[in-house]
Amino acid sequence: HDLQTPITRMKLRTEFMEASADRDKLAQDLNEVEQLVREGIDYARSAHGSVEAPVRVDLDAFLESLVYDYQDTGKAVSLAGDRAGALSTRPHALRRVLGNLVDNALKFADAAEVRIDAAQAASLSVFVLDRGPGIPEPELEAVLQPFYRLESSRNRDTGGTGLGLAIAQQLAVVLDARLILSNRAGGGLSAELRIAR
Repeated sequence: HDLQTPITRMKLRTEFMEASADRDKLAQDLNEVEQLVREGIDYARSAHGSVEAPVRVDLDAFLESLVYDYQDTGKAVSLAGDRAGALSTRPHALRRVLGNLVDNALKFADAAEVRIDAAQAASLSVFVLDRGPGIPEPELEAVLQPFYRLESSRNRDTGGTGLGLAIAQQLAVVLDARLILSNRAGGGLSAELRIAR
């Protein structure tokens, strides 16, 4: 909040400036700073995700709801795989992790498949799969660190701030889960959230 107020003031001041290329650049810079502050706050809040009380949810209904919300806005998101049944989890944190992963898939591949694998006794996995460019193998772990962006995505319009996957990683820990990224055969990325039962 303390940072948002001066940013808002500066944005208002730019609106009263005469139209020029410099004014447009300043407005764009302020938008980027505002986005960075917003995502930084989200990252800091994700460290406190453990304050959400775990509850039992029907994971199948939960994932159907998540996918339908995307489909209702015209996004190409599908659901496939096993039936998972009930799970004790922190639903807001889980929705945030999966939402970040689906948003990334949509950003880089225009489509996402959410797939459930409930075959293991000790854990279940929710995959978010896409057919985008993937991530270079040496950088699969690094992209989970705060503010790390792939060299090819330095433009904030396409690359973001480098906090989306870091937030997902931090919330995965809160969920007693592991976030595992891997490249798919034939192209694309697999983001697996492996949750202990």
